[in-house]
Amino acid sequence: MKKSDLFLMALRNLRNRKTRTRLTVIGVIIGTCAIVIMVSIGVGIDKMVTAQYSSDSSLNKVTVYEGYSDEGEQEVALDDNALDYLNSLEHVDMVVPIVDVGSYMTITRGKYSLQYAEVKGIDFAAMEQIGFKLTDGSFNVADKSTTVYFGNEVVTNFADAQGNPVKYKYDENYEITECEIDPMKDVFFMGTPVYSQADGSVTSANEKRIKIGGIIKNDYKVDYSSGTVYVDIETAKQLIRDYNKLNPAGEKAQIRYSSVWVYVDEMANVSDVQKKIQQSGLGSYSDEEGLQETKKIMKVVQLVLGAIGAVSMLVAAFGISNTMIMSVYERTKEIGIMKVIGCDIKDIKAMFLYEAGIIGLTGGIIGIIISYIISVIANVVARGIISSMGTVDDGVKVYVSSIPPWLVLLGIGFSVIVGVLAGIAPANRSVRVSALTAIHNE
Repeated sequence: MKKSDLFLMALRNLRNRKTRTRLTVIGVIIGTCAIVIMVSIGVGIDKMVTAQYSSDSSLNKVTVYEGYSDEGEQEVALDDNALDYLNSLEHVDMVVPIVDVGSYMTITRGKYSLQYAEVKGIDFAAMEQIGFKLTDGSFNVADKSTTVYFGNEVVTNFADAQGNPVKYKYDENYEITECEIDPMKDVFFMGTPVYSQADGSVTSANEKRIKIGGIIKNDYKVDYSSGTVYVDIETAKQLIRDYNKLNPAGEKAQIRYSSVWVYVDEMANVSDVQKKIQQSGLGSYSDEEGLQETKKIMKVVQLVLGAIGAVSMLVAAFGISNTMIMSVYERTKEIGIMKVIGCDIKDIKAMFLYEAGIIGLTGGIIGIIISYIISVIANVVARGIISSMGTVDDGVKVYVSSIPPWLVLLGIGFSVIVGVLAGIAPANRSVRVSALTAIHNE
């Protein structure tokens, strides 16, 4: 018998038992929806977390810091030799060293001086290239040694000698609207702190007038820059030398890099570059590494949610099996006649498997359609709630459920396979029916 004939016969048999078929299909629909929706929640959250991570992070950047040798005893310094090594690594596009000089410099404006601010020495020539942007000012400056850049909230860290902070106001978006200090217009001086051995007081020496080159736009993908002051890296090194000269009795400050930003050509190569860095004894961290760890967790979540949904499909499988067994009992005479007229046993078995497969396929397709509808509604509602809370960056789409093509194929394929597997036992029962006994009993 042709496969097309068997398929049509299976459809006719299912239509003849509409009520039972519909109830069985509903069970498969529920099982498919349960699996697809559960897995889609894991996929959706993973997708949103990845987008948020990409929005907040530079995934091709590796931050390098001092480490220890394999024996764990000798410190591996982050010096010029380390820079040469990092520059020699394959797939490395750029190496940007950072020097922290917050303790070795002073910045004043009238009666106010800068308090509690992080000051970083960085190559000004690299800032724009690695993604720094300005809300005011320019990266093109005539004299790097007398130029500094402020993060957008640095002005709030100024205070007078009595510790009274500068006056300022924020708007509802936490943007500074008013401040006593105007960084682009006011006059600032930079100097070197000198500590008195007698009473521990601090004065500022070697003061020189500086220009604020611009205000850094806060972007976590580049750096946590809102409260940071940036000076040119050569200026930073000179500030440390001046500090050592003016404070001869104190502990000498070493000109070493506090960290180095290594930019890799492609995100796919970050892991290999980071392994080589760690093999040298240097410590490192990358946002891509953090993202991969998050993805591992999300995969476990997807598996757990999928397993929960699979319970519903297991229940549906029992429903299919029960329907097919009842069908065998009700069609005993039909099976006997088919055997008498010479139908192949394989065809009889295939007919029942077709019926089970059709139930699984129908339930799977309808289940996918319903899952899409539920997914769209859930995302719309979630976007409204999360957007009102402001917990996700602008431009990042909110997903609590996402159904990729592979999940559609998985849902339909799984429902068909479950249907066929549930139909195997009834199909085997059908071929064991004795033709003469079946006709006689009927």
